Amino acid sequence: MNAHLAALVALAPLTMAACATAPVGEAEAISTRIARDLGASPIWARDEAATAAARARVATLLAEPVSADTAVQIALINNPRVTAAFESLGIARADFLDAVTPPAPSLHLLELNSKDGHSRALTYGAGFDLLALLSLPASVRAGDGAWEAARARAIAEMLEVAAGARAAWIDYASARQTSDLTAQAAQAAAGSAAAADALLAAGNIAQVERDREALYAAEIGIANVKAQAELVPAREHLIAALGLRPDQANLVQDLERLPAPPEAPIAIPDLEARVAAASTDLAVATGILEAARAETSVSWLTSLLPGLGLEAEREREDGEWKEGLGFSWIVPIFDLGGADRLRRSSEARRAAALAEALQLEIRSEARVRLAQAEAARQIAFTRRALILPLSADVFDGAVRDFNAMEIGILQLLQERRARLDAGRAAIAAVSDYWHAQARLDLLLAGGRTDGPADAPQSSSDARAADPGH
Repeated sequence: MNAHLAALVALAPLTMAACATAPVGEAEAISTRIARDLGASPIWARDEAATAAARARVATLLAEPVSADTAVQIALINNPRVTAAFESLGIARADFLDAVTPPAPSLHLLELNSKDGHSRALTYGAGFDLLALLSLPASVRAGDGAWEAARARAIAEMLEVAAGARAAWIDYASARQTSDLTAQAAQAAAGSAAAADALLAAGNIAQVERDREALYAAEIGIANVKAQAELVPAREHLIAALGLRPDQANLVQDLERLPAPPEAPIAIPDLEARVAAASTDLAVATGILEAARAETSVSWLTSLLPGLGLEAEREREDGEWKEGLGFSWIVPIFDLGGADRLRRSSEARRAAALAEALQLEIRSEARVRLAQAEAARQIAFTRRALILPLSADVFDGAVRDFNAMEIGILQLLQERRARLDAGRAAIAAVSDYWHAQARLDLLLAGGRTDGPADAPQSSSDARAADPGH
């Protein structure tokens, strides 16, 4: 074998240089980044021992009243979607290795015998994809871009799991507080209705006053049934968001109450710059752009020299050896690659335009999310710290006026409704605030919600307008 052929054959071991191993180190780096932003770390349970340790950790967390932060940590440990996101890194790693691995040579051996058996020809040689080797640096850059995009997608999926867990916790905590409030109101209304029955029997009130008490008790009873029924989907949503299995779901015993909204206005220095720097969507777009630019940089080569290969061959015929080195090439007579170059250059420009548009959209969303969170904070604080105590004072005054026979049962029932509505609206407003704050925090961590970042639309008033109006 001559020197040319030996050099080609020696390139074969290069294809084994990059072994396909799971990107455990990269997974640890992602866990560290998410822990920095969320205060909770995702765990990749890759074997039975790690899975058992994760379940034990979840059981420990569930043994205490679950807070929003605890719910996020449980989800990042327990939700199978986190495992799926980690496994996507393995797929991306395999794609990266495919992109950066040098091409393997092709070998052939051929022996020809004459019919009479007196002559024999032996041919062997090697071929090499020279075009793939020449474009390998660009393939590496494209692989780097695709890998960064895949990494950012994995982070975004984990942030989405964390955000879903926090939102589900807020909904369930709100539903529980609302159900407790309506249950207390229903119990009080039932007691008042029973007292009205006794007063009617004694001849101390008119039939219409007793009927109004009974009507109010029935309305509040229906509201209580609705509030208790809403606990079921809220709890199931939380169980799904945390990835709890049947044996784990039974461990959920108690939840912390919704925290009060802060008194101080929300202030975040360098909000837009922080959101842009953390954005996984921008990281994905940047990776796609880098890959597109890398492919565009060699499009002239791949389109004008398709099938370019290096071949070496040695042949023996009738005891005489012949050898040679040459090239193979698919001559682009009818297709000079203009369409391919146009496509790749357009893809690169399109990726650049989309990245620029995304930058503007994310900065705008940051401003909107901050405004939403601050507006929701002000509403929740006003309802909880001002309106709720005032409604209690107004109701207490109405009771005194009723006892002094200055107002009738109709006015008293109206104040009962107003007090219940104020309590329900306060809970809903606090829930709205924590949802708005969670969306803002998610944006700061690099994720985005599916909901539009439009003007605040408080749901507290709508949820409070029942019953009796």
